[in-house]
Parts: sequence; C-alpha cells; structure tokens
Amino acid sequence: MRRRNLLFFGIIAFIAIVIWSAAKDSGMNSLTLDFKEVAFIQNENNTGPVKRRYIVAVSDTIWSELEIYGNLMPYSKLGSTEIFFFLNGQELPKEVQLSNPPFDKDFDTTLVAHYMKNNMGQVSLKK
Repeated sequence: MRRRNLLFFGIIAFIAIVIWSAAKDSGMNSLTLDFKEVAFIQNENNTGPVKRRYIVAVSDTIWSELEIYGNLMPYSKLGSTEIFFFLNGQELPKEVQLSNPPFDKDFDTTLVAHYMKNNMGQVSLKK
C-alpha cells in the first residue's frame, strides 16, 4: 500500500514537472524585440523543396533575439527557411520572391541581417 502511494505521488510529480516546463517556454512571447512580418512566400503546392522566405521588420538588432525568432519559424527538412530582417522605419521591400535576388537590389543597403536554415538544419545568421 505504501509503495503504491509512493508510485502515485511520483507519477503526479513527474506530470507536474512536465506541465511546468512546457508552460515556462513561451516561444515568441518571450522575445523582447518587436517583430512584424511584412511579406512571406512559399512555393506553390510545395513543388520541389519547400522554400519559405520572409521579410520581417524589427525594432532593434539584438542578434541572439533574431536567431531565436528564426529558430521558432516554420521549417521543413525538405527545404529551407530564409528571413530577411530590416529595421522599423527604414525602407523595406513589401514583397519577396522565390527567385534570386528575392527583392530589389535597392534594399540591400537597409538589410540588417539574413537568417537561413537549410535542409540539413544548419543555421546561419549573416549580419
């Protein structure tokens, strides 16, 4: 009987720890910067490798926050995810394309960072 009670409380404690750790990790809400998605494109019907490209306006350039934001974005091992970061208030493209270059070259001067996660899961953040 005592062993059964101990097992019961052990299971309850384990479940409580799992729920607490899941609630503690709040994802996008834990970021301090303001992120605003301006444009997004993904290849139609997922033909070929899944390619996602985003243009995001940010309030500051805290590199660790930019990388965390990129890591939280949708990703597939069958393709890549790219995010082009621009500062709020600066000129930035209103649309992104799947072809290269992804936007007009005039915006290269205001580009703050380029995040990319490839099909192997390797992350790069170029400043």
